[in-house]
This record gives sequence, structure tokens and C-alpha cells, in this order.
Amino acid sequence: MIKSLVKAESLELGDPTFEAGSIHVARTTLINPTTKQFIYDVELYLGATKVATSGVGSITIPAGGSLIVDFTLVMPIAEDTYPVYLDVSVAGELIAHYPAIEDVVITVLFDPLSYDFNGNGVIDLNEMVAAAQD
Repeated sequence: MIKSLVKAESLELGDPTFEAGSIHVARTTLINPTTKQFIYDVELYLGATKVATSGVGSITIPAGGSLIVDFTLVMPIAEDTYPVYLDVSVAGELIAHYPAIEDVVITVLFDPLSYDFNGNGVIDLNEMVAAAQD
């Protein structure tokens, strides 16, 4: 019986700083180093509690083959730094848990046109004009 294995060659996220709520794609190359084809369940996620996840998807990698896999993630709303993980399972058994080299940093951009400067609960025209002039 051949034991299932997988190797992650790389995980590309680009610049690790993202705007809250933005959508990004991470790419990795997965390698099946065995002499048997396997169906792998893969998931990329942020934080140990999975504050953002690609969801679990199934891929098939032939014996000795490799596959480029794209993971789409919607960044969390909370401004913070999150570790990135890639989990790979076969038939419900976790066979690999890869932490990324870099963490992801989520930033919230300040929009002066949507801020209540005078604290009255209303964004009025005077506040918008003042913000635009600054």
C-alpha cells in the first residue's frame, strides 16, 4: 500500500499587506511524490480560527506529477496580522499542514467622505466639503 504524500513547492501571495474586505488569489504548486495518483482536499486559511478561508476544494494529482492551485480569499474586516496556513488531506486524514513564511497584514483605509467629524451621527454636506478640501 502506498502512503499518500504531498509537497508544497511555493506559496505566492505577493505583497502581504491587504485592504480589509478585498479579494485576493494565492497560488501554490503542489507535488505528488508517490507512484500513485491521489485526490487531495486542500484549504488555505488565515489565522488558527480560520477568520478567512478559501473553502475546501478537491484536486487530483497524478503519480509523480504536480499541479498549480489557486486559492481565492476574501480578506477579513478586522485590522490585524494573521498567519497563513495550507492544509492538505486525503480521505479525511490531514497529511500536511503548511504555515506560510510571511503573515498577512490587514489594513483599514480611512475614508474622510464617510466619517462623521462632528459626532452628530450624520455625515452632512458641510463635513464632506471640509474633508474634500483637506
